[in-house]
Amino acid sequence: MNTELSFWIKFKRTLIHFFAKLLIRFKMIKEARYSCAELNDMLSANFPHTIQLPLPVSEGQLVLLNVELSMPLEQEQLHIQLFCSFSVKVANHNIYRAHLLISGIVTPYYVAEEKALRLKNMQLSELILVKDDYAFINSTTDLASIFIPKPFKYLLFNSLNATLSLLKDFVPTELLNYLTLYSSGNKQKVLDFHQADIERLILEEVEKEDWCYPLDETDFEEQLFAELGQLVVVENGSLVFKFHLDSL
Repeated sequence: MNTELSFWIKFKRTLIHFFAKLLIRFKMIKEARYSCAELNDMLSANFPHTIQLPLPVSEGQLVLLNVELSMPLEQEQLHIQLFCSFSVKVANHNIYRAHLLISGIVTPYYVAEEKALRLKNMQLSELILVKDDYAFINSTTDLASIFIPKPFKYLLFNSLNATLSLLKDFVPTELLNYLTLYSSGNKQKVLDFHQADIERLILEEVEKEDWCYPLDETDFEEQLFAELGQLVVVENGSLVFKFHLDSL
């Protein structure tokens, strides 16, 4: 009985697939549309995604936690908002962490030979520090205590200049110059210092060859587009998969 049922299910799927292809070829079906909610659901499986940030004698890490896409009417780009965490470690000690909201636009395009959806021309417009309980910055005295040997820790001073001066004997100049960023305790100042590198890394990540969405050929609609699709555009608030170029 199960074998017979399985046969009819497969036969039904094959029949639907055949007639769908027929309707596409005769241009009775010209396109398939995806809403923002559908796209966000499809993308959720690709997050979180971690990017290492090279820093002087320290470790930086940017984690893309999730993404939310929107498609305003009468615009041809995807609007993208990334929710991220950014952290810095020195000598295995967390000295900074924050959540970030990064906004921008990007243009999707379809590569028929790869049966994959890719992104190009990404432009970032805003990077915001989220003021929540996750945000943290180490004090200069706490930073100094990481590097100064225990017998000398009694020398730590309340004076910022005196503490930084003491650190010169224990910390490489490049790292010391970087740690002076933290002297004010200002989280935004630290983020401003790293903003250009964070934006550059995100743009480089999008341009990488492996940043794409391969069509899922186990999904009925995506399988059809993998076989017969021609173009992908943003149109009237939807991502549109076009089967015929003359339907533009």
